[in-house]
Amino acid sequence: MAHPKLMTAHARYDFAVDGGAVSTIVPSNSAIIPDNAIITDVFHSTTTALTSDGSATLALTAGGLTLNAAVAFDNADYADESVIANAVNDKTTSATGIQFVIATAALTAGVVDVYVQYYVGPQSA
Repeated sequence: MAHPKLMTAHARYDFAVDGGAVSTIVPSNSAIIPDNAIITDVFHSTTTALTSDGSATLALTAGGLTLNAAVAFDNADYADESVIANAVNDKTTSATGIQFVIATAALTAGVVDVYVQYYVGPQSA
């Protein structure tokens, strides 16, 4: 019997590369999380603070799951040099990259690294 393997997916949102329009962005640097993966934890680290000319919000999603609910771009979650952890404990319903959902207003700068820990078993390998 095969045992589940703990995996880590990484994505880097970089405004200079990926833009910041109100939309759902899969960064050009994003691993794909498989269908039926069990996501346990999400960590994100902001290396360059997010900025906006308006009241932008940012949520993180992948595989049909919300990894981090929408919060204001200037929320402490995305403060410069912050590292935030969030437990998810749910199963993906599709294979996708890590998605940055920008709403309300565009972002004008920022770099955020996201690490998603998940288990894969024989059905999702």
